[in-house]
Amino acid sequence: MARLPRLGPAGIPQHVIPRGNNRQVRIQSVFQKRIVKLSYVERFIDAIDYTRSLGLKIEKNPIPLSDKIKLSTMQNIFQLCGDALYHYGYQTSENLAGQCTPVHLMLQSHLKSDMNIDSFITVGDRYWADYIYCEMSKNSIESELKNPSIGGGIKAHVWLTLTDGTILDCTAEAHADLLFKRGLHPAHKCIMLVDPNQEENVKIGYHRPYLIGTGFLEKTGIYQVVHP
Repeated sequence: MARLPRLGPAGIPQHVIPRGNNRQVRIQSVFQKRIVKLSYVERFIDAIDYTRSLGLKIEKNPIPLSDKIKLSTMQNIFQLCGDALYHYGYQTSENLAGQCTPVHLMLQSHLKSDMNIDSFITVGDRYWADYIYCEMSKNSIESELKNPSIGGGIKAHVWLTLTDGTILDCTAEAHADLLFKRGLHPAHKCIMLVDPNQEENVKIGYHRPYLIGTGFLEKTGIYQVVHP
């Protein structure tokens, strides 16, 4: 397979700038309305504490975060993800949409086995000013844990957080392609690598982590469905 596109200067593939639906804006723009000033790292740490408060297991302690991952390593991560997606039959947005749990569990396994890179399953939602993808709340999480709807439709988005806090998400943009009728795109154009220090912005959307690890997925039956 040919090499995938190089990463941009910020360590982010240029194609992760959201497609269509009036969201084609530059990630670096500073002229964007913000409703909160929390960083992803702050939210991630809060999610660790909240996960533990619920008695859910975290396979490995993510804190302290590592030094910033080198750009060359990020490029190798990007390449591995693209190769793995195509290898397992995830060819386009259509194949990836709605497959966040199996896709990111698979990628987590390959990152560890092929590159010896740790990553952390992260459960939450993605927020825009006019839409919330897989909206979650602490109330909904605690309600689901008390009365799991095993096999039912659970609103939760899953992605990976790398050891330096970088977000790795290969399915959110794919879902948006279908939802906003932006057309189908090749799988590698759905890979998002987002700097954890990027300011939260309601126009381009941002990730809100609530839980870390597979505990919630196991308790609610999602993890068992993927790995019986």
